[in-house]
Amino acid sequence: MNSMKIVGTGKYIPDKKIDNDNLEKIYNLDKGYIKKVTGIETRYYVENETLDTIAINSVKDLIEKNSKIEIQKVGIIIATSTTINNVMPSLSFQIQKYFDIKNCMCLDVLAGCSAFINALDIAQKYLTYSDIDYALVIGAEVLSINNYINDKDKILFGDGAGCVLLENTGQEKEYFSLIESISQNNDILTCDKNNNLYMDGKGVYKFATTKTVENINKLIEKADENKENIKYIIPHQSNLKILEKISQKLDIKMYTNIRKYGNTFCASIPIALDELVTMNEIKEKDKIILLGYGGGLNLGSILMEV
Repeated sequence: MNSMKIVGTGKYIPDKKIDNDNLEKIYNLDKGYIKKVTGIETRYYVENETLDTIAINSVKDLIEKNSKIEIQKVGIIIATSTTINNVMPSLSFQIQKYFDIKNCMCLDVLAGCSAFINALDIAQKYLTYSDIDYALVIGAEVLSINNYINDKDKILFGDGAGCVLLENTGQEKEYFSLIESISQNNDILTCDKNNNLYMDGKGVYKFATTKTVENINKLIEKADENKENIKYIIPHQSNLKILEKISQKLDIKMYTNIRKYGNTFCASIPIALDELVTMNEIKEKDKIILLGYGGGLNLGSILMEV
């Protein structure tokens, strides 16, 4: 039995807005090139902020929007990022320290852009099968100043953080997950010990538009659910063309915000989820699918009742 409920969501987007015109001039690109190839129109960069501070600010946003939340009751914090500052103490521990949360387990998950899916699934297991009542899951990235991304590639990426607070309600809710690790062809998306990022664009596109569709179809079959009952797919925001292709193949409505924020890696799913919750676009008992895919190769989807 699953008893996990979304209690609240939060996000933090830096103030510094970067539009395509600015980047196209810097990198000598044709006007309109970035939007045509990626679907991205703007993205946001940190200025005097760190990964820790933007993650903490997303949790502050969650608390401000949900006055009844008692953050001290959180029993596990799971953080995800590909742009970590420190191996020890890691991001989850920094969040625990800032909010002075007692009697809390801290855990960081490194699984590429789709790590938030893994983290959410781990949280669900702890809430369902342990005595933990609340779980805090965070995705945060500072990609604009990271040294493993070539300057020109930074047209794709943005900075930001998002989080979700989950509760063990004791009431049965629909929940199914299907997470796959596919390392056999992981050379299409790598980052080596010298912090050199490599991406085979055609290989990634093929993976993202075929394996994700197969994964979600298997998930829906596993859940014995009808596509018509799914309110939204909320995916990792990688590239608008990829997302539109996935949505078209599955014939399920997909929420995208990559136009505004660019690709924010681990932060993209919780940021999108927060937007939908804030806009009241998803409500209690709605059914959604969260979809992640990226380096590893890692692939996963979750079908859950809100």
